Amino acid sequence: MKTWTIKDLAQLLNVSPSTISRALNNHPDISIEMRNRVQQLAEELQFKPNSFAANFRKKQTKLIAIILPKIYHSFIPDVIEGITKRLNSEQFQTLILITEDQLEKEIEAIKQCCDMRIDGILLSVSNQTKDLSHLEICKKMGISIVLFDNILETEEYSTVHIDEIAAAQQCARYLNNQDVQEIIAIYGPAELSISQKRKLGFNSALHPQKKTLEYHANNSQQAYEFADLQIRRNPQISFFGITDEVLHGIIKAIKEHDLSKSCTVIGFSDGLTLPFLHRELRYIFHNGKSIGFTAAEQILKCINEKDSPLMHLEIPVNLC
Repeated sequence: MKTWTIKDLAQLLNVSPSTISRALNNHPDISIEMRNRVQQLAEELQFKPNSFAANFRKKQTKLIAIILPKIYHSFIPDVIEGITKRLNSEQFQTLILITEDQLEKEIEAIKQCCDMRIDGILLSVSNQTKDLSHLEICKKMGISIVLFDNILETEEYSTVHIDEIAAAQQCARYLNNQDVQEIIAIYGPAELSISQKRKLGFNSALHPQKKTLEYHANNSQQAYEFADLQIRRNPQISFFGITDEVLHGIIKAIKEHDLSKSCTVIGFSDGLTLPFLHRELRYIFHNGKSIGFTAAEQILKCINEKDSPLMHLEIPVNLC
């Protein structure tokens, strides 16, 4: 089947290619009669405009990259759905890149985005990311960036995440009202904003009589190993975990020690699987769709309004 071009349509109607282009876009300079002739012919030939070429002329690719540490977390599909729903409404396409929580692969993904001259990047940083110096090349090339969910504190880029401090305070207040004496709080890497803010919020609201032991885990396995060690020391402890990944490790250790009916666990979760694995789990609902949709709106604003001020958006959450 032949692929028709604007030049082909122009030859068939004996007009200029620019006339065809303007007629297809309902330009007021083109008569209604000519617009109807062009659009009828385009429909008969099943003509599809070359959006890539049009975007190239506008110096846009209409492509936004979503860079994620991992994709197998149940939270991530909801994030992607929220992002794509908003971007597709503006005719933007998405490119998904996975870093496997490695800084080296995050740097490679950023370089790939620059090589492709994409319009914007939605970045959830890896657990190995300590600073944002590798994003400087994007700034020089005029590529907009918004950090979301896993972020670092920055005044260089807009950010989207939940209200970490207030959410962790809700968890602490819940434990204040429970008959628990010792709490094991397991955070993510200390450099990450979510670790810092959730730790700050939790400690600021927890009753001083509650004994706590803190630990930073890079992954679910480390969370499991530490939780297992603490249960062996004291089976009467309770847990606070800041992510689904951390909670998976905690709950695995609890189940192995047959404490599912007695061990209190609270933390942050998308609520899809963990509540079915541990009936005593209370959690802050981490709404991926809302975070994704808001992050997409922010990157569109950065792209369309180059001088727009930086925004640090915090999404409110509730305890389930």
